Amino acid sequence: MTLGVKFWSSQSGTISAIRFYRAAVSSNGYVASLYAASGTLLGSATLALESGPVPGWQVANFVSPIPVSANTTYISAYYCPVGQGAGDPNELNNGVTNGPLTAPASLAVGGNGVYNVKNAFPKNSHQASNYYVDVLFTPTGAFLVLSFNPPNPSISANAPLGSVVATITPTWSDGNPFTGTLSFGPPNSNDQGVFAISGNNLIVNPSGPGVSADANTVQNVTVVATQ
Repeated sequence: MTLGVKFWSSQSGTISAIRFYRAAVSSNGYVASLYAASGTLLGSATLALESGPVPGWQVANFVSPIPVSANTTYISAYYCPVGQGAGDPNELNNGVTNGPLTAPASLAVGGNGVYNVKNAFPKNSHQASNYYVDVLFTPTGAFLVLSFNPPNPSISANAPLGSVVATITPTWSDGNPFTGTLSFGPPNSNDQGVFAISGNNLIVNPSGPGVSADANTVQNVTVVATQ
């Protein structure tokens, strides 16, 4: 069974290793891989033996760091011949961001939390499962981090037009001030005009349709910072 997670980075850099949480002992070892979203294999590392407790984390280092581009989707994956990989359903219904890295929401990328029953490109998705496949990433130069307060806001269906949904704080990793602009971008844009940006606030678009039609749903919005 091959298990993987789609991710992208807001900053170009290199991937030196795949880090994954395994649930069972594999006497046949593992194969950790990095794929482009198209299915092209960018690199792999074979582990013949276990190290550390099981269940637990395992790190597979590539012979040489693999360069990755900013705002480009990749898949970190590992193959376990005995199956029984760790996974939790619905954990990737919402995107998760840590520094420059983002594991996008499943619906935003045609399914996240991907698998293949063979040692091959994982292209199938089921219940937005998180298979806990991470990367060791080194950015090239400073990177920009966008933080949202609250990070996963809940909006009432009758929220007035212009209501503040969340405050956006952009910061550079090297401490330099951000002096650029915030806007919407792919893949989610501004939910067909439901949202707008005012200064550093994500708001309900005063010229939009309101949020009543989105009642009891999860909406994904992509905010882009341009320096």
